[in-house]
Amino acid sequence: MRNTTTLTVAAALAVLSLASIAGCADTDESGADTAAGEEAFTAKPSSHAIVLAHGFDASTTNRWSFYKVADKLRADGNVVHAAQVSPYRAVPDRAVQLAAHVDAALAECRAQPRCDASKVHIVAHSMGGLDARYLISTLGYGDRVASLTTISTPHHGSRIADVLVKIIPDDFDGALNAIGKAWAKTFTSDELAEGTDLEGALRSISEQYTTETFNKEVLDDPRVTYLSWAGVSNFAAIPNTADREACEGKLTTSFGVRDAMNVTLVPAAGFVAHGVSLRPNDGMVTVESAKWGKFMGCIPADHLDEVGQPKHDSPDSWTGFDHLTFYRRLVSKLDDEVAAAARR
Repeated sequence: MRNTTTLTVAAALAVLSLASIAGCADTDESGADTAAGEEAFTAKPSSHAIVLAHGFDASTTNRWSFYKVADKLRADGNVVHAAQVSPYRAVPDRAVQLAAHVDAALAECRAQPRCDASKVHIVAHSMGGLDARYLISTLGYGDRVASLTTISTPHHGSRIADVLVKIIPDDFDGALNAIGKAWAKTFTSDELAEGTDLEGALRSISEQYTTETFNKEVLDDPRVTYLSWAGVSNFAAIPNTADREACEGKLTTSFGVRDAMNVTLVPAAGFVAHGVSLRPNDGMVTVESAKWGKFMGCIPADHLDEVGQPKHDSPDSWTGFDHLTFYRRLVSKLDDEVAAAARR
C-alpha cells in the first residue's frame, strides 16, 4: 500500500515539477519574426491596457512566468498588468482572482494619457486562457475585454491531466494539497497558496471536463475578439509529418529547423500526444486543443519557450526564436484584429 501511494504521489506531482529542473533544450523561432528581421519591426502600442494571465503551476516570477515580457511591452509604450492567481485551484476560483487584476489594469489605464480604459486586451498562456474565458462569459466581463489571445491554452484539455486525475486516490486529496500548498509558497504569496486544490486544477484542464462540461457552459461573448496560437515542439527536433497539417499551413521555420523539446517536458508529451497517435503538441497541449476563435498559427516552441523560459535572455542560438519579439508583434496587432472582427 505504501509503495502504491508513493507512486501515486510521484505521478501526481510530476506536473508540479516538470520544469523545475529546466535548463536544457530550448530551440525555436517564431518564423514570421525571424524572417522579417527585428530591425524592420516598429512597435505599435495598444490603445488598451494589456493583461498577462499565466497558467497552471505559475506565478509572475517562477519558471512558467512571462519572462521579461511585461517590461519589453512597457518599453513599447503599452500599459501592462501582470496578473497573479492561485497556481493550483480550479478555473472558477482563478477567474475570480483574475477579475481583480482586470479591474486593476483598467484603473492603471485611466491614470495614463492616451490609454483607453473602456476595455483591456488579455494575453493568456496555457490555463490562463480558460480563466479568461470564464471571466468573460460567466463573470460578465465581456463588456470590459476587447480581445483574448491564448497561447497554447488547453481549450479541449490536456491528456496528461486526465491521466493524473485518474490515479489520485479519493482519500489522498488532503495530503496532496498540503504538499502542493507547501510547494506553491516557494514561488507565490501565502495567500494564493491557500486553498490549494490540485485535483480541481487538474480536472479543469482535463480533456473530459473541457469537452463535456466547460466548452458547453462557457460560451464566447460576441463582443470579444478571440485569437489563439499553438506551440509545436518535437523530441530531439525530429519533425512530425502531421505538424504542418495540424497548424493549417501556418507553421514557419527557419531552414526547416524544428524545436527540440525541453527534456523536462518529454515524459508528459507522450501522454499529451495520445501515444502512438503522435498528435502535434508543445509538451503539454496539442495544437488542436490550443485552437479557439481565430487561429493565428503555430510557433515552433515548447510550453516553456512560449513564455521565454527557462530565462531566455536572447534569441535561441540554433533556431533564432525570440519570445519577446513574438509578444511585441502580437500586441502591436491587437487593435487591428479587433477592428477587423468588428467589420465582419
